[in-house]
Amino acid sequence: METITSLVIEAQGGDKKAMEQLYQQFRPLLLKESARYGELDLDCYQELSEHFIRLILDFKVRP
Repeated sequence: METITSLVIEAQGGDKKAMEQLYQQFRPLLLKESARYGELDLDCYQELSEHFIRLILDFKVRP
């Protein structure tokens, strides 16, 4: 089983499967935060998803 750290490193190296695994792990949180008032706000979900991907790609992993 891969750790989040190893998945982040692989995703930063261009591994699309690693990015997909990370996204699937955090998808419930993104959905929860996009549905604050009982309804899913698709615009919010899309913004959070894009921001999540950018954060993964920019995250600095310390050895």
